[in-house]
Amino acid sequence: MLFVLEYLPIALFFVFYLLGDIFLATAVLMLGTVLQIIALKFMREVITPRHWIILWVVLIFGAITLFLRDEWFIKLKVSVIYVAIALFLLIGLWWKKRSPLQQFLGDEINLPHFAWVRLTYAWVVFTLSLAAVNLYIAEFWSLDAWVNFKVFGTLGATLIFTIFTGAYMFKHHTDRDKDAEELE
Repeated sequence: MLFVLEYLPIALFFVFYLLGDIFLATAVLMLGTVLQIIALKFMREVITPRHWIILWVVLIFGAITLFLRDEWFIKLKVSVIYVAIALFLLIGLWWKKRSPLQQFLGDEINLPHFAWVRLTYAWVVFTLSLAAVNLYIAEFWSLDAWVNFKVFGTLGATLIFTIFTGAYMFKHHTDRDKDAEELE
């Protein structure tokens, strides 16, 4: 259910883009993102900083898009979100000296510190790369191509990168019980 809720706003964006236009799709994306947060609260699920970043960026850039009737701002939103995620990861790593990924997953997955740091930097590079590719496609390709990239390209790339992340975590995973026994 959470998986469906996670991708429902983008799916609605795509459907309403096909049925209407970019402006209708933008309004639906804005509404869908707000409803997503409400549903998470209703289900008593954790609302992460990523959810809040996405909500505010969608609302701000969506409102500018609708007010100015300029599709560029909704295209730019994708890159802003990816840059914000990269900055969140870097600031967490540099300021707290602990990977934000470790804060979210550390209770479930035991990795050495260096592995968390490498994963964090890998995600920073990945999100910044997606931000750059999005800007390029938004500027030089058609609106249809950009919508397809936003919906399918970023989702596909993220899925593949997540699989590689999981493989890396599996490779460096250590057993907590074993570590505790060694300390005794």
